[in-house]
Amino acid sequence: MKEIGGFFELQLRKGEHYHKEAVQLNTARNCLEYILRAKRYKKIYIPCLDSEVIWEPMKKLGIEYEFYSVDSKIDPIFSKELSKEEVFFYSDIYGIKCNTVESLVKRFGKQLIVDNTHAFFSKPFQGIDTIYSPRKFFGLPDGAYLYTDTLLDEDFEKDMAIPHMTHLMKRIEDGSANAAYQDYLNYCNSLIDQPIKRMSDLGEALLRNIDYENLKERQIKNFRYLHSVLGKDNQFEYDDFPAGTCPLSYMFYSENPELRKKLIKNKIYISTYWKATLDLVEKDSAEYKIVNYLLPLPCDHRYDEEDMKRIVDVIYS
Repeated sequence: MKEIGGFFELQLRKGEHYHKEAVQLNTARNCLEYILRAKRYKKIYIPCLDSEVIWEPMKKLGIEYEFYSVDSKIDPIFSKELSKEEVFFYSDIYGIKCNTVESLVKRFGKQLIVDNTHAFFSKPFQGIDTIYSPRKFFGLPDGAYLYTDTLLDEDFEKDMAIPHMTHLMKRIEDGSANAAYQDYLNYCNSLIDQPIKRMSDLGEALLRNIDYENLKERQIKNFRYLHSVLGKDNQFEYDDFPAGTCPLSYMFYSENPELRKKLIKNKIYISTYWKATLDLVEKDSAEYKIVNYLLPLPCDHRYDEEDMKRIVDVIYS
């Protein structure tokens, strides 16, 4: 029976999910586990250039996995033919490899898993297992989306958001990412070996509260501004992707070892992704250079053109 009265809850806009047709789970890595269990694959090919968290499902399920390399444009170097019990996993790194995803769909068909954790606004291809992590784009305690045509006949427990909220609340209270950084690391560690759960009620409500089109437009605008100014000095070669593509960050390639430090010193926080990749590749490989020298400059919807100008000024100072 519905309650009437009592104290007020958080007042959240009751809008719609951006991915309305997707299965709602707790984490992206558990979306991958869900696919592997539902499709019963025996082997998966995964890129060296990716987060080590995606290894969790394979180790948990005892599924064989093999690494493949990518080139300097983050395109896969892979010539094998897949057997019926094998699947190819590809990540749309930073959300700018949609053309490569399309070519892999044509090549592998349903034996492809697309990792769109960096490409929240990219639509899935019909019949292709696709994973999204809205936590990469928005402040959320939990939540992931999965498009798949094969469902598990299991009743999964619902996640609880409150234990995952400390870093989010502390950043609001203190106004500083640095003050809540240890809480964020603790949060990330808490996600290790989590079982598959359904998205929490709070995570689901927060995702219905977002003005997606407005935020998407702001993020694309920031990306385009950075590219218009930095593009001439950027050694990373971009594909010609569709105008509505919304990248996660602006990737700026520089082998200047001091640039990342200078940006961080000026409170422009540049993440270092895929550190575990360095244990898998040679120092002259494309992956090694991408991890160390491809800087993901923040350009998300929290910022405006003045913030982008500040990034540019620090780079050229």
